Amino acid sequence: MPRTTKSSGFTLIELLVVIAIIAILAAILFPVFARARENARRTSCLSNLKQMGLAVMQYIQDYDEKYPYALTVIPTDANTPGGVWFTNRWAWNQVLYPYHKSIQVNVCPNGDARYSRNPLQGHYGANLSLMPDGQGTTPPVAMSQVQASANTYMLMDAGVYSMAAWAQAVTATSTSNQYLPGAGDVGTTVCSAADSYQNSDCQKGRHFGGVNMAFADGHAKWLRSSVVVQEAKKVAPQLYGAWNPANS
Repeated sequence: MPRTTKSSGFTLIELLVVIAIIAILAAILFPVFARARENARRTSCLSNLKQMGLAVMQYIQDYDEKYPYALTVIPTDANTPGGVWFTNRWAWNQVLYPYHKSIQVNVCPNGDARYSRNPLQGHYGANLSLMPDGQGTTPPVAMSQVQASANTYMLMDAGVYSMAAWAQAVTATSTSNQYLPGAGDVGTTVCSAADSYQNSDCQKGRHFGGVNMAFADGHAKWLRSSVVVQEAKKVAPQLYGAWNPANS
């Protein structure tokens, strides 16, 4: 009588159990992977700001210990780093180019991809109290005027290339791009742009509810958006808090 062999295949119940286990593991691991990916982006962004902070320190050594302007008037658009962003104007990003030799360093990994070629919006911004608009007669800020360089905001994740403390304290909106990413969650900033990216950037932020910040001494670290907004809302005697280079 011939021998019969027992089937070694899975039963339907066994297959369903395996599928259920895989689904449970996926539900557990996917958020972990997503957080790891976002951590990598935050680290890359922080590295960008550290490089730009170092570039500012090198610029200061070359220009009589004065910080660069947020926007500088130039005589010609020839040889403009990264192309022409403003006619006869260089943004601070372009002024710093000779020191870091990179346009990509101006692009936040979680920033607005539409502006990656001319990152004036949706990437990084300069604190206008420290790096003022150089189109008028306002003199540049000297290092000696900064009372606490390790605590003074300089460059940050931002809605636009220059950021004013008063705008964050009073009327910052995503319609003007004058917003701090994640400030909408603080409850004081109106995120009302028709642009879906700006609304999301303004409301939720880019890096776990916070922003990466380079300080006036060149170092950089992550801060909660709520902290940066609350500093802007301070009044006398520490008007605008860490935004104001005159504060100790």
